[in-house]
Amino acid sequence: MPKIVDHEQKRKLIAESAWHIIEEKGVEHASIRAVAAAAGLSPGALRHYFSTQDELLLFIVDYYLTRGATRAEGLEISRIPMKAAKEILLQLLPMDAEKRTAAGVWWIFAIRSLTSSAVQAKKDELTDGLHYLTKAAIEILSNAELLPSSVDIPFETLRLAAVVEGLTILALLRPEHYTPETVEQIVTRHLQDLCSRATDR
Repeated sequence: MPKIVDHEQKRKLIAESAWHIIEEKGVEHASIRAVAAAAGLSPGALRHYFSTQDELLLFIVDYYLTRGATRAEGLEISRIPMKAAKEILLQLLPMDAEKRTAAGVWWIFAIRSLTSSAVQAKKDELTDGLHYLTKAAIEILSNAELLPSSVDIPFETLRLAAVVEGLTILALLRPEHYTPETVEQIVTRHLQDLCSRATDR
């Protein structure tokens, strides 16, 4: 009988093998040949999927972030506005091992986009996705009338995105200080401070 190829399982194997190399040795070592060897495939078999390292990197980003998006779609958001906004934001932060991997992949990719035009368009797409979710969190609070009527939603969206990205970097670099509990507390305090302006008039 012909051998049935589980393409999703192979995608998972390739993505995880590539990420292990990047974690241990750096992105420059995640060549087609090295990833193929780590995944137990021939270079020719891997080139069937990717012809360049940038194509491979794009795939790794898509793989991990698509998994994150799928997980987020299945999330039941609280009916309590403040809690709902926080839940959305915590989906963007490295709160567990899988999210840490996804965040690490994203930052490797973001740095690569500074010198590779091949991945810049994808970088913009992903950054726009971050802003979409931070705006959604802000609008939940606004629609619940928890924010000052004069709030500048575009500005607060950018400010909140900066908080999320800053926390992501620090949680990756200094996890002993920026634990999941501390990260959640910082997000909560930021949202509370934003909402408190409504009573400071």
